[in-house]
Amino acid sequence: MNNITDLILENEGMIYKIINKYKNYFELEDLYQVAVMGLIKAYKNYNSNYNTKFTSYAYPYILGEVIKYINEFRGIKVNKNMKILYSQILKAKEVLSQKLMKEPTAYELSLFLEIDESLIDEVLKANTMVDSLDKIISEDDKNLELYDKLGYCDSEVENYELAYELEKLSPIEKKIIRSRYFEDMSQKEVGDTLGMYQVEVSRREKKILQKLKNNIAA
Repeated sequence: MNNITDLILENEGMIYKIINKYKNYFELEDLYQVAVMGLIKAYKNYNSNYNTKFTSYAYPYILGEVIKYINEFRGIKVNKNMKILYSQILKAKEVLSQKLMKEPTAYELSLFLEIDESLIDEVLKANTMVDSLDKIISEDDKNLELYDKLGYCDSEVENYELAYELEKLSPIEKKIIRSRYFEDMSQKEVGDTLGMYQVEVSRREKKILQKLKNNIAA
């Protein structure tokens, strides 16, 4: 590597892959500068004798710096209007849940509140408390976290990556994961709620977990 400029240019694709996930809530230029700091840290610590590609080695460094930045400033960046709208969405969820006898979709919420569906998604993502991803569940008399099922360590980096991938699941997939890992429901209980056999819930859950794992590793 001739110089830092070359290093940055050769890894810009990876940088933008990471920071584009958060560009709706933070200035892209700020995220870029923070990501570059992570890239440089990785470069200084990388040893060519490591049995891994530099990009694989640098990825967690970059993401780690971005997450640290987000943790420091996300409370300030979520503006007052979004907080008010988030409160309205939560109230609408409660009303529609009782009326529809199920959790409303973003589309149903958009019709009820008369606002664009994409705005619903954006506000929910901006206000999501990803700490809930560490919630403990019980399986075969053992305490497990969603990370245990995915085979990843419990850390801020994977926390945010996992939160991002969870948002991309279909409504039924979200329901299964939420019920199993955030509401402590057994597969049978989930099946009873969704009108499925326990074996079908088990099969779907395994597929969802594998999809999450593959997407995070991509």
